[in-house]
This record gives sequence, structure tokens and C-alpha cells, in this order.
Amino acid sequence: MDNWRKRGIIIFLVSSILLNGVGCSKKDNDEQNNVTIEAEQNEELEEISQPEIEGAVSPLSGLHAPEEKVNRRPLAIIFDNQSGARPQAGLIDAEVAYEFLAEGNITRYLGIFLINEPEIIGSIRSARPYFIEKALEFDSYFVHVGGSDQAFADIKNKKVADIDAMSRGNDVFWRKNHKKMPHNMYSSYDALKKAAEKSNYRAEPQFDGFKFNSELKVMDMGEIAQEIKIKYSKGHEPSYIYDDENKVYNRYYNGIEHKDETKKEILTATNIIIQEVAAKVIDDKLRLDMNTVGEGRGKYITTGKTIDITWKKGSYEGATKYYDSTGQELSLNPGKTWIQVVRNFDNVTIAE
Repeated sequence: MDNWRKRGIIIFLVSSILLNGVGCSKKDNDEQNNVTIEAEQNEELEEISQPEIEGAVSPLSGLHAPEEKVNRRPLAIIFDNQSGARPQAGLIDAEVAYEFLAEGNITRYLGIFLINEPEIIGSIRSARPYFIEKALEFDSYFVHVGGSDQAFADIKNKKVADIDAMSRGNDVFWRKNHKKMPHNMYSSYDALKKAAEKSNYRAEPQFDGFKFNSELKVMDMGEIAQEIKIKYSKGHEPSYIYDDENKVYNRYYNGIEHKDETKKEILTATNIIIQEVAAKVIDDKLRLDMNTVGEGRGKYITTGKTIDITWKKGSYEGATKYYDSTGQELSLNPGKTWIQVVRNFDNVTIAE
């Protein structure tokens, strides 16, 4: 083989090797580029994905909270609502709040607390049987200052987990000087929790609570309900005005913003239930018998709308269930619920 042919073969072989090397290098680079692009895309997907909601769902509000706060017994606390007791402290943190008529056409509140722990609670007042019924519905520790004879009998007979200021020390209840007696009895969540532990009450909850939507649902049926007014008596006139931006109702009392004594913030409700209950005077002190066992009419109000509902309660200790017009149990929107218990709808106004 002459030198030119040898040189030609060598040049061909070298060129082939170089071309193959360039091809492999390009293929490797393309694969590396694809891996890099895929990783960047996955990274972007991870950045925009929604984080998982932590905790458990509260059976009182449908809101998420740490499991240790959800899996415990609530506190049911009676709040004074006479003019000398206003504004109240801590009621803003109740997940469920009731307003009931009491003797002499005054009203009182019952706040149910589970996931919130207010540092200041008051003023606290005396017990009536229908407050005890509600406390038992939620398997609550029952907090009050004294009570009627029938209330004391029911507390004993129903074996209520009772926390009464009349039998507790000033480490649990105390009077504050900025209000006059009997409108100045206060406590705190921490003090009441310690009192329950000291009494060795059962700590595990035994109740179901309400049904809730998984997220806020705007009602597509019902009448417009932008403003709600209820007149229990002169000087006891709650009202609500809908805040469409925040999807809550701001609460007013006698035409003035109902604000928390400590936080100075207005009380709100995502859900409002107006429950009609027959009542009658039963003694010379004008105390009432509230017929909360049985069934009756009501209104459910949320997201600027109202619908007719019914309620049923089978026994003193049994839970009150609310139903829509089709007979389905009511699903509430997640958030705070105010339940206004009235004798009738004559003094209830729902306006656009």
C-alpha cells in the first residue's frame, strides 16, 4: 500500500472518530438540557401547589386547628348582658354564641369555646336550665356564678361538669373594679381549664357538633338578607349588617357596634340562626321556662341570604338539629355562628 492510500485511510478513521464524538457529545448535552428543563418545571409546579391544611376540623366552627385543641371538651360560659356588664370580654372568641331571654325581658349570652383561649372572660352570670341544656349538647364544662333552684337541681341530676364561682376560689374567678357588682365577675380560659383538671372531670369529648361545608359556599337560593334586627325588649336589640367583602355579618347592639372589651374589635358572625322557641314565666322572679325540647321554626342566614329552616331536639341532653326545606340537615359555612333564640318572629326584621 502506497503512502497516499495509507494517509487517506488514517484521515478517514480520524474524521469518523471526531464526528461520532461530536454526535455523542450533542446527544449527552441534549439529555442533560432536558433533565434540567424538567427539573425546573417540577420546581415551578412545587412552588405554585397549595400547601395542605394542617390540623383537625373544629365541630363547632368547621375551622382547622391543632388536634389537641379540637379533641377536648369545650367550655360553655354564661355572659351577663345588662347595661352595666357591657362590653363583654372574650365573647368574641366563642365559636358558637347564643342569646336567650332571661327574667324581666333582659337577655344573656352563652358562649361555647373550643379552639380559642381568651385571656380575659367576663362578666359571668348565673345559670338557668336552658343554658345547661345547651352545655350538655356540646358535652361542655359549664361555667357560671350561682343559679336558679331548678338549675342547681339539673346540674346535680344530670351530673354536669360544673365550674361555679360560688364554690371556687379567687384563683378561678375574681371581681374587677371597673364595673359594679354583680356585673364584674371575670375569669380566664387558663384558670377555668385548671379548675376542670382539678375536679378530675373527663377530658375526652363526646359530641358531634354541626355539619359544615368544606369551604365557604354562597347560597344560590333564599331571600336577600343584608340587615337583620331583633327586638327582645327596650335596651336589648341586637342587629347585624352584612359585610360582602369579608363575607361576615358585623354585630351591633342598640344601634352601636358590639365590640370586645379587651380587643376593641367588632363581633362578627359567618352564620346566624334565628330559632323560635315558646317560653312562659314560671315564678314570681319572672324566670322563664324555655321549650327548647321538641321542634319548631327558624331562619338560617349566611352570605347575604336567608332561608326558612326547622329545628328538632329530642331530649334535655340531646343535640338540636337544624334542617332545610327538603329535610336535609343544614350544612353551615365555616366560621362563627350566632344563634338568636326568640319567642316569635314578630319582632324580627330581615331587610335588603
